[in-house]
This record gives sequence, structure tokens and C-alpha cells, in this order.
Amino acid sequence: MNKSLTLHAIWLALAAAAFLFGRSSVSSGEASDRDASKNRSGKSSATRTGNYSTAQRADKASGRSSSGTNLTGSGVTVSQFLNERDPLIANKLFADLILSMDASSARSIFDGLRKNRSDSSDAQMSLFLRAWGQLDGATAMKAVEELDRDPRRQGQAGIAAMTGWASTDPEGAKAHLKGLDNDLVKGVLAQGIVNGLASSDPEAATAFVLELDQSQRDALANSGTENAQRQWWERSRAYAFDRQLDTIASAQIQRGMSNATAWAEQLPEGTIKASAFDRVADQFAREDPAAAAAWVESHADKDYAERAVREVAEELGRENPEEAVRWLADLPEANQSRAIYQSMERWTREDPVSAGNFLREMDPSASRDTAVRSYANEIDGSDPQMAAEWAGSIANDEIRMETLNGVAHSWIRKDPEEARAWLPNSGLSAEQQGRIIRDADRRQQFRNRSRGGDSP
Repeated sequence: MNKSLTLHAIWLALAAAAFLFGRSSVSSGEASDRDASKNRSGKSSATRTGNYSTAQRADKASGRSSSGTNLTGSGVTVSQFLNERDPLIANKLFADLILSMDASSARSIFDGLRKNRSDSSDAQMSLFLRAWGQLDGATAMKAVEELDRDPRRQGQAGIAAMTGWASTDPEGAKAHLKGLDNDLVKGVLAQGIVNGLASSDPEAATAFVLELDQSQRDALANSGTENAQRQWWERSRAYAFDRQLDTIASAQIQRGMSNATAWAEQLPEGTIKASAFDRVADQFAREDPAAAAAWVESHADKDYAERAVREVAEELGRENPEEAVRWLADLPEANQSRAIYQSMERWTREDPVSAGNFLREMDPSASRDTAVRSYANEIDGSDPQMAAEWAGSIANDEIRMETLNGVAHSWIRKDPEEARAWLPNSGLSAEQQGRIIRDADRRQQFRNRSRGGDSP
């Protein structure tokens, strides 16, 4: 693989990793709620030996110190925030600090946070950099370059600043990205642009991701990469692509499911559409399984809907496995197999009699073979003879032999004598039968030795 492609592959992988670290910190303040006071090295701004009283906390939360100093608005300083040991007060001070910040004060806040930075302060730094990016993206990105060279932390910081920048000045943020020479850095920061655009303009975020995807495909097409290397590169690219789409899908879902489904439907067919359908169907099925089933069913004959079918079937099966199997049985076979196996497995555990009756009504098909395989695999521990009869009814030779082989192994563990009597008429080859018997004999010999018995 040439140097350019190597860099592309690396930064795609890091983009995904950085997104996982950055997403939680730039999308919410939950981490800061837990960790705001963990990195305080000094004493509280109010001397105390235990918890604040209700009155003391109310005074400080409303911006009053014991000396009467105003702690809200522009009066909050970095040192006050860093020295505050009460987590509730510290988080309020931090919020006031960021909300009152302007471009001229941002630098001093950055220096204070950087000087006192620890692992527990990453959430605050990310939130601050996002806010700074909204005010002055170019300057915020220059400051990110001054941070330590830990790839995770620097990637997280860069994504935060780019997220803020792209949310208020997307063209400026994209121009900055385009002007970078380091492909590794470009790949990481691209996620920040997706984050920022998704929160303000999901359609623009989609266009950006599609353009980015096309440029990567073009680079691959012109690289002369061998097939094995090409496949590896494609997997790395697809993973980062999925993460970017997940960000946009989440933003569309927040705007309403009708917006999300319309967005997914208008995407070009292929990986991007499959990823979008998967994400939207997952959330849609949690909110309204019946409506989600109707939506996915209208696309069930398309390759891009395969993962979405599984998402809906899984959610339907939580409450009613029978409903999930019956829904799947009416869909085009192309996208049934994996989902129907899982749903039939769950139904069989809950009601094997009803599940078996349903299978008797199914017409021969690939879906029936999959469903019967699931059923036989589920009951072979409790009723291997019945499982063997069902396995023998599978039309596909390969699936039938694999299922019979699994049943035979379960049966010979449960009742060796009956299993050995059945094997000659099982339909399995002599070689397969011999292997099953040898495996059983070895297990028995091991048990005998474990119990202190004589080995043959």
C-alpha cells in the first residue's frame, strides 16, 4: 500500500475512534456533572469542614460569596472555577464562565484550563473548545495545536473546536480542513464538521459526508491497490462512514421521525442508505414498532433494508416473538434469513408447540429452512429426537447436514445409546458419524479420568 493510502486508512480509523471519545463530551454535559470537581487542587472559595448548608449553597449558586463578591456573568474567573470543590457550584461557575466568554477572554480561560488539566477535566475542555470554536474557530484550532500530543486527547479537542466552528461558520471550517496537509489530522477533524453541521443543517452535513465519501473512493480507484489491501481499506472507510451517518441520523431523529425517514429514503442506494435505514429503524422501532414495521416493509425488497429488517424484528420479538416471525415470513426472502433465525429462536424458547405448528404451515422456501434450523437447534437439548425429525425436513442439503450434525452432538451427550442407534439412519455420512462417535468417546474418557476411573 502506498504512503497516501496508508495515511488515509490510518486517519479513517482514528476518525472513528476520536468520534467515540468526542461525541459524549460535545453532545452533553453529563461527564462534567460527574467530574467537575475531581481535578480541584486548591481549597474551596468558602472554608468549610463538611457539606455546604442549603443556605450557603443557595448563596453561591445565585452568585454571592461570603464576602459579597458577584460570581456570575463576567465576574467568574477560571481560578474560582478550578478551586471550587463542591461539584454543583463548580458546574454552575463553569457554565457562567463559558456563557459570558467572548473572543477576547477565551485565551485566558484556555490557558487556565490547560495549566490545570487532568483526565477528569477533558469534558470541560471539550465544552470550552466547542464554545470557543463558535466564537473564533481559527484561533481555537491554533490553540488545539498547543495541547499535548496524546492522539486521543488532541483528537477530542480538535473535534470539539471544529464542531463549534462548523455550527456557526461551516464554510470557514471546511476551508480550514481543506487547507491542512496532514491527512491524519483531516480525517479526525472531518467528524467535527459533521457534528457541527448536523446540529444546525443536517442536509448540509449529508452533502459533506457524500462528498467526502466520493473523494475517498476516487483516491482508492486511482491507487492501484491490491484486492486484499483494498478490502481492508474499504472496511476502515465504511466504519468511519457509519459513525458520521449515525451523527446525522441522530440529528434528524431529534427533528421528528417523519424527517428522519424522509432523509433516509432520499439517500443514494448503497452503504450510506443501508447505514441510515439501520439507525432510523432502530430508533423508530423503539418508539412505535408497528409504524416502523410498516415503513421498513415498504422497502424490504431492497438490499439497503436488510439491517433495518433485523432491527424491527428484534424489537417486535421483545414483546411478541410470534408477531415478529409472522411479519418476517411475509417479507421478500432476500432480507429474511438472519432476522427470522433470531425471532424463531426466541419464539421457540417461549412457546415451542405454537412455533412448531407455524413451521408446519410454512411452504418450502429458504426462509422455512432457516426457521426450521433455528427451531431444531433450540430444542435439540430437550428433545433431540424431535429436533432430528425437523432437521431432516430441511430442503437445502448443506443446511440440513449442518443442522443434523448439531443435533447428533447434542443427542449423543444427552443419551449416547439412543443417539448411536439413530446415527446409521440419520442421513449423515459415514465420515460424519465416525467423527461424532469419536468426539463422544473422547469426552467420556476425559470424564472417566476426571473421576479417577480407568481409561481404556
